[in-house]
Amino acid sequence: MRPRPAPAPLAAALLAAGLVLPAEAVVMTVTDVGLVYAISVRVGAVSGVDTVAFSVAGDNVGLAPAPVAGSPVIEVWVTPFRPANSSSTARPVTLRVDSTPGLACQSGGCGATLIPFSQIGWTASNNGAATTGDIQSGRFDGSANQQIASFNANATFCSAPVLLLCLGYAYRSNAISATRMQFSYDNDVVYPAGNYRGTVRFTASME
Repeated sequence: MRPRPAPAPLAAALLAAGLVLPAEAVVMTVTDVGLVYAISVRVGAVSGVDTVAFSVAGDNVGLAPAPVAGSPVIEVWVTPFRPANSSSTARPVTLRVDSTPGLACQSGGCGATLIPFSQIGWTASNNGAATTGDIQSGRFDGSANQQIASFNANATFCSAPVLLLCLGYAYRSNAISATRMQFSYDNDVVYPAGNYRGTVRFTASME
């Protein structure tokens, strides 16, 4: 059975004016409840679509531009649930992003210019090691199905240990909890001045 993937959008806005271009380990366990499989994903605030803004000042454009940090920092949560009495069968969880649209010109004289999301990367913090499957530092690749996290939802624990034996098991699920993503814009290509906006969609699924 494959629960319906849970999507969450994240917008990015870049502002260019003149020659300005705007454009504890986290994998933790949660208690399973109910009688069905489910998964939720949260990117940023509980409701709405968070916008990460980048603004490049005139003195940061030209021969020696420097990367520009976006604001705010975004927290990501992926929470799968299994039936409380489920077996220890593996339940792979995957978090993917779709960054194909790019950042399109909205105003300011930039015309039909499109900035690819591959110009934006992120630094992950408050995350688990790569071996946990949590989100690591990286960058968007402009594809529709980029995997940025993958882990096993199954987290079965012995609830009644007796010497070297186990007389009972508790079934819980692993989850990504408040992994922080600090986005940055490369700022290594000069695009026409203007306001640019685009949306990246995060989708979590459990097999």
